[in-house]
Amino acid sequence: MVCGLLLAGTAWAAPPATDQGRLVSAKWLQQHQNEANLVLIDASPTQDYLKGHIKGAVSCSFDKDHYMSYGINTSYGGNDLINSPTDPLPWQDGPTPYIQQVMRSLGINNNSKVVVYDNGGHFRAARFYWTLTHNGAKDAYILDGGLAKWKAMGLPTVTEVAKAKPGDFVAKPVGDAAIATTDYILSKQFKPDTVLVYAVTPVWFYGPYQAYSKLGHIPGSVMVSYPDYFQKDKTWKSKEELQRLFASVGATPDKETICYCGGNPAASCLYFTLKHVLGYPKVRYYYQGSTMGWLDDPRDLPLHTYWNQHLLRDPYFVRWWGGKRIQYLVGDSQVLTVDVRSPQAYQAGHIPYAVNVPVSDLTGKLGADPAKWAQLLGDKGAADFKQLVIVDDTSTPNACLMFWLAEYMGRPKVSVLNGGMKAWQDHKLKVTDKPTVIAPAKTKYDVAIQPAKIKARPQAAVRLADAGQKPDFLGYPRVYINASANSAQLPFDPAGAKVVNIPAGKNFNEYGILDFASNLIKLYEDAGVYKQAEVVCYSDKPEEAAAAYYALRTLGYPKVMVYYPAK
Repeated sequence: MVCGLLLAGTAWAAPPATDQGRLVSAKWLQQHQNEANLVLIDASPTQDYLKGHIKGAVSCSFDKDHYMSYGINTSYGGNDLINSPTDPLPWQDGPTPYIQQVMRSLGINNNSKVVVYDNGGHFRAARFYWTLTHNGAKDAYILDGGLAKWKAMGLPTVTEVAKAKPGDFVAKPVGDAAIATTDYILSKQFKPDTVLVYAVTPVWFYGPYQAYSKLGHIPGSVMVSYPDYFQKDKTWKSKEELQRLFASVGATPDKETICYCGGNPAASCLYFTLKHVLGYPKVRYYYQGSTMGWLDDPRDLPLHTYWNQHLLRDPYFVRWWGGKRIQYLVGDSQVLTVDVRSPQAYQAGHIPYAVNVPVSDLTGKLGADPAKWAQLLGDKGAADFKQLVIVDDTSTPNACLMFWLAEYMGRPKVSVLNGGMKAWQDHKLKVTDKPTVIAPAKTKYDVAIQPAKIKARPQAAVRLADAGQKPDFLGYPRVYINASANSAQLPFDPAGAKVVNIPAGKNFNEYGILDFASNLIKLYEDAGVYKQAEVVCYSDKPEEAAAAYYALRTLGYPKVMVYYPAK
């Protein structure tokens, strides 16, 4: 993208044309800040602008007499002047005449070259930039690194408030082709050619921070936090590093990417990064409220806290989809409850229509042989089209081991009954000591679980059988999680890879239930385990390694494996 054209009648040099075509450097701005056509906009909050800014920069935030209200600082920065005074949702632009008046008050003309900046490494400049360009400005840029980079280069700042000469800017909205509405997102949710990306930080995405009326994020979305777009000096990361970052969560240029955040400001930075830094061709911005707009919808739309919340099931899900009533309403239920407890525990009382697969005993005999497990599960009625819901006493490591084995076999739909039999009984749901009948159907709606022939499709991506195998995840490093309760040492040389000790029990609360997503993400990120890594879970007991695997899968870690050596 060409970064700018020589304006007729001026002797001014355009910003250099680079892949990052809507960014200008501090060096470039230093050389051209006194050019007549340049309008420099400071998008930082009022108090920051007053402490110091680039000479000539006009603040697009409240002035010093209007940013405090009864002792409360109301300046958000970037949005202050452009926000609608009447919209019931925050951070929504005013009508076109209102925006035009704001832009003119900042000294912007139709032929102005506008450079916007904030403190650096933030979304405020991008938010103002979006409104400016959405209303027709074509010669607009963001200062890469913002004020932080400017100051790091030893360049001067001033505290004198700049006075703008009124401009003649005419606002001409460019249309809504780049905007995603709530209905549009609902039409694209969970589609393989669309990625919904959340731009804020883990405490918002997973909780515990409750910014709005509900915790969490829009179901099916992934997270790439806006601070991760920037280097330590607050400039944007290289195109190659950003491409790798977004690819790690499945946001690639061939897919449509929808950007959202809490209310829309942070998502503007995500939109700018994808559209103008990376040049992704299919990018939309959930401008009309983002999470707030989702929650404001009269349909009472949900939020999730786990990245992959479908990997946890509650007792009522199992009672209906795998329980008694559906067995005589369809030819073959699409959910099979797999009880991994011992035969004795199963016989003493189990969920109706659950089949018994005592994973602890069977692993000693079958190991991780996918073909043998396929034969066994097929005999138990685990047809390929069925979702397996794994049940143990609670959400114990044995349930997680069966979960991992099923995913390793290539089962597309596997989940765990969160809280296991304890949760089932706490809900006062019925148990039975009668064995589940497994037999071919004799009637149209036969309630017997029908045996099936299934074929294993081993997924090498979730098992590390040879520690000498090199990491294979977009060039990111390998991290080992030692999940052993007794701190057993790795039986191999980690070859310089980071090793983190997190016992399997840390993934569960005192009742044996998988811990809250907010607690789990803090547990792993505090230990330095981030999504941009190939994470290998190890223990001398495979069920403990599988517990870490399962927890990380619920959190959306894209590359997780269990170390299970070949015999």
